[in-house]
Amino acid sequence: MSTDLYTNSFSDKGFFVKSRKLATPADATYNIIRVPRYAFVDSVWLWLTTAYTLGTATLQLGWFGNGETAVVTGFMDTDVSEPLVVGIKRAQRSTILTFEGKYFNAAGGAITLTTDDDGGTSGTMFVFAHYWVIQ
Repeated sequence: MSTDLYTNSFSDKGFFVKSRKLATPADATYNIIRVPRYAFVDSVWLWLTTAYTLGTATLQLGWFGNGETAVVTGFMDTDVSEPLVVGIKRAQRSTILTFEGKYFNAAGGAITLTTDDDGGTSGTMFVFAHYWVIQ
């Protein structure tokens, strides 16, 4: 006979969030989407509507919070964001530091965007995220 270890942690509260329009942002890191405690972020997308102008530009999506050290490329590094190419890009595991999801179990936090146009012109973009709050 097996021992029951069923969970009582469920979620019926899914949220789909869109950032503000980020039009040619200056080189910096921006906190763009708040994430509450007990949220599991399962998808992050970047919609680049206007491309960057220099091939040396960088664009990364990461996170901070949860009582941990911030990870600038926590969701998307420059290889995935492709700042010179317009379109919708989805977070995927492309390096050891880039992940599709994140669980904020200890504290809330935020999704961040870090950009450096390297002397060219930054693009225009939106970021979308889907997360579940697990009760």
